[in-house]
Amino acid sequence: MESTNTSSPPPVSICATDDQMILQTSLLLRVNVVLMTTVAIVTFILTYKALFILKQRVIFHKSTKILLYISLVFVNVHEVIFMVIQCVAFMRSFTLNDKPCEIMRTTLECRFKNHVLIFGIAGMNFNQFGLTIDRLLATVIPQTYSNLGSLPGVLISILVIGSSIAAPLIIAIGDPYDDIVPNCFFFPEHSAPRANVFLIILSALVIVSIFFNFIIIFVNKKLEKGTRYYVIQRYQKREALISTRIIVYIAASQFLGLALYSTIVLTLRLHKSMIPVTMYHNIVWWAYTVPFAAVALPALLIHRINQVGSNRKRVINRITAKVETQEEHMKSLKELWG
Repeated sequence: MESTNTSSPPPVSICATDDQMILQTSLLLRVNVVLMTTVAIVTFILTYKALFILKQRVIFHKSTKILLYISLVFVNVHEVIFMVIQCVAFMRSFTLNDKPCEIMRTTLECRFKNHVLIFGIAGMNFNQFGLTIDRLLATVIPQTYSNLGSLPGVLISILVIGSSIAAPLIIAIGDPYDDIVPNCFFFPEHSAPRANVFLIILSALVIVSIFFNFIIIFVNKKLEKGTRYYVIQRYQKREALISTRIIVYIAASQFLGLALYSTIVLTLRLHKSMIPVTMYHNIVWWAYTVPFAAVALPALLIHRINQVGSNRKRVINRITAKVETQEEHMKSLKELWG
């Protein structure tokens, strides 16, 4: 329940300043909404195709598949809520363009949308780290991992979802939700310091994920050579290698999306007093590159899975189209696995 203490300070003005009105009704904002809405729609379309390909192609272990499905869920939760926030801002920029005392939003009004947005951002990145743990298990204990089936993915998914739900609640601890924001995209002012720490933690997690994935690729290459004459073990190593390479591509795209956003926003915050209000908020709006990281997930999944499938088809056609020496045959089989 909200406090009703009558000794609390009076609320801040709900009316927009001249600079804020310029921001709310600017062409830059409207163009940004159209662009990001288009990105969201493309994400939905690519997700449908990625889900179909994931179901049809046998490339990933069951555990990894579950985590990839969860990644796609988080991506689309983020895109849906961000598109809603954007579209509301777009409509208000026209319908309330002459009503400065109605166009702004209270953080209390925005609490649910803001929490869901943070949930989506956290989930995208926490699950990326979860995929790295999954790949690590597949490398360190391959036989046990294979026998466990989907269990590792289920357990990691539960941890990821729980952590993602907790993230906005922790960021907003003690926030009175008594300030005014241009729209529900912006963090409440009192929560901003914790939000900055949150963004830094996410960036660090993605860097760690990329680092460990490269190590896993290196280790699997070495182990694969040591299992040259053991078909089952070699296939397991090759499966882990292919899966990890795809995860690295995804991690890199998400790192770029988040790192650009967090770096630019943190830099702006440090120099906020030196930047005009309209310029500051427009840059923050355009610096939000998370939707591009979101659309990259299904796009890269589709591209990489199709690429693996094309390589296998090409090798199979080559094997069946000509007589090969034993050395050429072994080379073809290696390409088929990779």
